[in-house]
Amino acid sequence: MSGPALLLTESLQQDFVKPLGRFEPLPNLLHIGPDEARRLMGEDPADGPVARVMRWAYGLPDERLRLVHVRDWHDAQDPAQASHLAQFGSHCLRGTPGAAFAFPVPERSAKDVRVVDCPTLNDFEGTRLAEALAAFRGTKTRVGLIGVWTEAKVAYLAYELRTRYPDFELAVCSALTAGSSRADHFVALDQMRKLLGVRVIASVGEFQRFLAGEAAADAVPASSGALEVSVAGAPLSGADERLVRWLFRDARSLSARRLDGGFSGNVVLGTESVDAHGHAQVPHVVKIGPAEAIGRERASFERIESVLGNNAPRVADFADHGGRGAIKYRYAAMGGGGSTTFQKRYMAGLSPAATRRFLHEVFSEQLGRFYRAGARERVNLLKHYAFDPAMAPRVAEKVKAVLGREPTGETLALPGGLKTPNPVLFYSRALPDCLSPAEAGSAVLSYVHGDLNGANIVLDGHDNVWLIDFFHTGRGHVLKDLLKLENDVLYIFTKLGSDAALKEAARITDALLEVQDLAAPLPTARAVGLRSQELVRAWGTVRALRAHHGPLLGSDRDPLQAFIGQLRYAAHTLSFDESDRRQKLWALYAVGRLGAAVADRYRRVGPLRVDWLEAAGPGRVGLTLLPGRRDYGRVLADDVAALKAAGVTHVACLATPPELHHFGVDGLLGAYRAAGLEAFHLPVLDQRVPSREDMRRLLAWTSGALGAGAKVVVHCVGGLGRAGTAAACLLRSRGLSAPKALAEVRRARGRRAVESASQEDFVRRFRP
Repeated sequence: MSGPALLLTESLQQDFVKPLGRFEPLPNLLHIGPDEARRLMGEDPADGPVARVMRWAYGLPDERLRLVHVRDWHDAQDPAQASHLAQFGSHCLRGTPGAAFAFPVPERSAKDVRVVDCPTLNDFEGTRLAEALAAFRGTKTRVGLIGVWTEAKVAYLAYELRTRYPDFELAVCSALTAGSSRADHFVALDQMRKLLGVRVIASVGEFQRFLAGEAAADAVPASSGALEVSVAGAPLSGADERLVRWLFRDARSLSARRLDGGFSGNVVLGTESVDAHGHAQVPHVVKIGPAEAIGRERASFERIESVLGNNAPRVADFADHGGRGAIKYRYAAMGGGGSTTFQKRYMAGLSPAATRRFLHEVFSEQLGRFYRAGARERVNLLKHYAFDPAMAPRVAEKVKAVLGREPTGETLALPGGLKTPNPVLFYSRALPDCLSPAEAGSAVLSYVHGDLNGANIVLDGHDNVWLIDFFHTGRGHVLKDLLKLENDVLYIFTKLGSDAALKEAARITDALLEVQDLAAPLPTARAVGLRSQELVRAWGTVRALRAHHGPLLGSDRDPLQAFIGQLRYAAHTLSFDESDRRQKLWALYAVGRLGAAVADRYRRVGPLRVDWLEAAGPGRVGLTLLPGRRDYGRVLADDVAALKAAGVTHVACLATPPELHHFGVDGLLGAYRAAGLEAFHLPVLDQRVPSREDMRRLLAWTSGALGAGAKVVVHCVGGLGRAGTAAACLLRSRGLSAPKALAEVRRARGRRAVESASQEDFVRRFRP
């Protein structure tokens, strides 16, 4: 580095961040609160994150790191400060304990530390901050910001620095900043990153590396060797053991067992410890991994901690050392008797009833809080699940490793007489053509765990359920966690003892590819043709997982979204260390078939598709989705033109006005008429049916047009439920029985047509 970096601290003073007892009142209106103070300062502020970083900063020479402390410094007798103190209350009055720094300041230090007294919200007005930074103007200095409040003083300072010193490289450490609330803290960090170009760093060690080129060599001081550490299984590395000793520095003894498989390079430990007085401490789970990744996991978890409530762990402590990071999670009610993982319990023979209970706890009681707040958004699901044609060579290598030969030809022959489309061709040939139409897609997005495997679901001695590993937590496809765990149930948890078992397992894949409505229950194991006890059990677990799909998806129950997620995770399975060869062959079979299904679906995306009914009599009747749906990226003018090009002259719209507004086609009926199409509008609520009188009015209008040889199209929003009901009633008016009318509509439009029980009952009871 050519010159020294610069660390600015903002308002790290007792009145802002002093740790408080559970029932201790806030000292003023600007204190960040007990939870944020504990997160920022640690349970023991003398050894907390801020204190450790400040010891490191004071220990570096000025040639490497300059240090500037900006502090609130108020005079209650100054009329110019009266309005500020009246608004926020008395705080940080000069010379009072509340104005003191909240970190240890060395009595003797060779550093030239600047302290800037600030009487207002603006750190440059009426202060000497510009003077302290004068030597850095025009230089590409790396500047780090820590302190409070993230959404106010820290953000304001970042703005001033960005506008006054455009050459500065700004970074803020999320672990060393705090706001008035956790939500405001993260919103402010996101805004600083997006609007000001501030780099947001989660790991303390990475923040130190940003400033000085390396993390503190003694970021975690060597703890006393008196702590007895016993780790079942493979021993910990030197850096990992030092982190564990630091995190349990208040303990006399520690016993730990690995909860993960060790394949990811991370270490997850379930711990039991005894303090210096011989008292058993509460159980903890410790996660150790690369410092940057662990920092990101902690920041991701902090975003969603308050929503999970008592079902979430608490970050009791965290630390970095030697390029490794560790988080010590405390669980509010984790019972004794040893904890294990859902994966281990399942593979040891967990009963179906217990399996369903645990899955309900995870997906309804815990993660369901996020899923239920999901909303439909425009998203390319192929990109969301990280599909890239450039992956084709890597996929070819994985397939070759599983097959034991080069994956050539259109189809691949697998043991047990199975054949599957060559997935390498999907990535190299089909995927590039799928990405463009996928841009028009949409899906329900919510916060998701992001990497929910069986090892990340922890079960304690009382069968309480806890989640760990929040590195990938963020907004994502609402089915992502469900599809990820389903993948692991099939290709990791379920053992296949023979090629015959592999052939039978393929029936599960085939059955999932037959799904046309993600809200419909899956068929029974007997209907699928499963006999193996292991596969019957796996299918039962998949059915339990799929039961959560429908309530999360609303009206969009198209299985394509599930196919994409299934394909992503099955392809990833080909390189799993945990899966044996037959499990990978099963995954390979699924990848081939799913890739072909996804490619086929996107080949059918493009001009508005009308599915025509086969029925005796003049004219033709077709079904389609709502033309111009903005959430699907469709263009109303193009879809109306497609109807005209298909010879359509009459259109019946069953969508309601609020739906037309919601999907961005308020002017739909006018567009029809402007194009010379006759339109009939009969608003019907989603999943509902019209009155018999309204249905007869619609059929009279439709029959009149058909009698003249016209082409009539009927649509609602999805072109399935309400439109399918109307089409089936029309067929009944032409003499078909209810079963035959329903069968013809479903042949043309798909099994989901005539969606609800009330709609099907309406068709069966309808008399023209």
